[in-house]
Amino acid sequence: MKKLNGLHVFIFLSAVTVVTVALYYVAADWLNQRYFRFLIWNLFLGWLPFVFSSITCGLSRLKWKLAIWLAIPSGMLWLLFFPNSSYIVTDLLHLSSRSARYVTGNGVSFNYWYDLSVVLMFVWTGLLIGFFSMYQLQGVIYQRLGRAASWIFVLGGTALASYGVLLGRVYRLNSWDALTNRETLLQLMHESVSRSSLAFCMFFATFLITIYLSLYYLIHASESGQRDERTN
Repeated sequence: MKKLNGLHVFIFLSAVTVVTVALYYVAADWLNQRYFRFLIWNLFLGWLPFVFSSITCGLSRLKWKLAIWLAIPSGMLWLLFFPNSSYIVTDLLHLSSRSARYVTGNGVSFNYWYDLSVVLMFVWTGLLIGFFSMYQLQGVIYQRLGRAASWIFVLGGTALASYGVLLGRVYRLNSWDALTNRETLLQLMHESVSRSSLAFCMFFATFLITIYLSLYYLIHASESGQRDERTN
């Protein structure tokens, strides 16, 4: 796997986040409405996986013997909060719930396109943060356990993330419930076992793994292209 500079990735994601939040405030002031303010909080939660993946990645590089035992719970916290980065995709639902505000006698108003641009920016930023957080941990597993184990991790992580998004959007649970409200969590997990839930997880996991593979390919395609230039 290609190693990425963690600091550069952080700066890049921070810059994208600043642009995303700035776009929201520009649109909010222009349209004089703050309906999508909740996206800022959702994006903050989307950053938590990257925080924990960075901590886990840093601990894995230490030669201190106890570092690995600290990296494991950090990795578990990453898994707990990882669905937050892709949960923002489901916030596109709010555009449908506000459809009556967008339709005018002449068709769709410009307000719809402004709001769509803002929501899509938050979605894209969340997906980028989720990708780089998973990429960091895949690199750790790749170094310690090999290529096969790293891709098993990716497949398992996207499957669990899709289920986490289901619990969050359909059953209105959040990551904190796993720590503070386990009885309700277990009850709703039992209720979520259904054909429709399975279909949702399959479709959403396919969406996530496609995004991941696309970005993974772009990173490694640039590396192979540079290698080909050197040989020529």
